[in-house]
Amino acid sequence: MEGNTLVFGLGFTSEYIVRSITERGRDNIDEVVLIGVFNIDDFRRKQADNALNDVKKFLDIINVKYKWKYVDVNKDFAEILYEVANELSGKNNLEFYLIGGMRIINFVLYYYAMLAKRFGLNVRVFNYTEDMSKKYELPVEIPRRLTDSEAEILKLFKFENSIEISIMADRLQKTLSTISKQVSEMEEEGFLECTKTRPKTCRKLFG
Repeated sequence: MEGNTLVFGLGFTSEYIVRSITERGRDNIDEVVLIGVFNIDDFRRKQADNALNDVKKFLDIINVKYKWKYVDVNKDFAEILYEVANELSGKNNLEFYLIGGMRIINFVLYYYAMLAKRFGLNVRVFNYTEDMSKKYELPVEIPRRLTDSEAEILKLFKFENSIEISIMADRLQKTLSTISKQVSEMEEEGFLECTKTRPKTCRKLFG
């Protein structure tokens, strides 16, 4: 079974990559791919090389294979995207971490993730706050317009992080079966994330 390929933009420090992988855990990582840029000044090149070497040492210690690719950010967006696509060709399970490197690289990685999802690949995208104290999973599909009923459900999360579906039904004065069906559909489309155990509790992802 194919493991996951973790993709990072390579910046001038290794900390964010090492910390992300450490917090995620070693399980089911097939490979780490690092995307950097080569058209930078000598000082930044030295910083980037040092960061790359630190990441390589860390990955060697935890026994994870890796590869890196430097791209020319003076090229058009489509050309950079094509280079990244070539590097990730054949990878079906992808995790993108948009927390380091140049902005254009992160934009390219996010755009590629959305395209890959459209073609049926298993894709997840993550981002962090500046101090890495909070992790976000970003949507990889453009959400459709919510129905009025679905919008009412999401409004319930304005002041609460998670809500049991039975409470949703009570507050919206609808049957539990109606709310359960709507919640299941919203969960499948990525608007909500719900527990698998009873009492079923959901939290809002986006929308």
